[in-house]
Amino acid sequence: MADPSISVIIVTHNSEQYLPSCAHHLATALGNTDNEVIVVDNASDRAPSEEDLVPLEHVVILRNETNRGFATGANQGVTRGTKDTILFLNPDVLLDDKAVYTLYGATVDHPKAGAVGARLRYPDGSFQATCRRLPTPGNILFSRGSMLGRLLGQTRVYTLPDVAVTTEVPAVAGTVLMLRRLAFEQVRGFDERFFMYMEDTDLCARLQQAGYVNLFVPDAGGVHHWGRGSTAGALRRNWYHHRSVLQYFLKHYPNGFTVVLLPFLLAVNFVVRALVELVKANE
Repeated sequence: MADPSISVIIVTHNSEQYLPSCAHHLATALGNTDNEVIVVDNASDRAPSEEDLVPLEHVVILRNETNRGFATGANQGVTRGTKDTILFLNPDVLLDDKAVYTLYGATVDHPKAGAVGARLRYPDGSFQATCRRLPTPGNILFSRGSMLGRLLGQTRVYTLPDVAVTTEVPAVAGTVLMLRRLAFEQVRGFDERFFMYMEDTDLCARLQQAGYVNLFVPDAGGVHHWGRGSTAGALRRNWYHHRSVLQYFLKHYPNGFTVVLLPFLLAVNFVVRALVELVKANE
């Protein structure tokens, strides 16, 4: 297998404290690839500098005056890039040494590969579920963010368990996501209506509609410091997540459930989750 040609896109917002470790692991994982790393900073209080990204060699930093959201920032990075393969990487991820080559190998072995995702771990080494079924009116109430799903212990109705071999899945998280530039451009990239959350799921849905298959590659791994990629508060992230879920359903299921019932259910879930976070913060 020839060395890959890769554009790495990292979208940041107040996550500069994680970039040095991310960059160190990324540099090792990139090895001898023909690569460029494009960091899109969404108006951080302290914008990242090249010193934060040592020992990466081919780095471009794009600085936005306002926080334009992940989808817009990611598209901006892709437009600036020039390589045939794209790797989206969260700044709070520490890639394993062989992760990049293993992900790339999956895109080579599967000609119709769309989004290709890695097996992520929490810092304690436990499995972090990042693959999921596409949201439907039948499973969204049992998603990881649903208080009903947590109460009933049925979040696996939506999220998918760990597997030992490369497996076709409906959707992979954008935390570590590789795909061919051709496929990304064919489906017109991320939908910029999603400011934060669900943009990766929507991308995977459109890749499937275009005839691609999304893959989970357990041999490509990394540690993800969940929820620490920015300083956005829990309440704000909670709000963006609920709003994006509604936007996803308005786009893919514009029916009575989405227009009448879902906004009420999301509002209730938002309030309950906010109260739970408040209680935790005061403990």
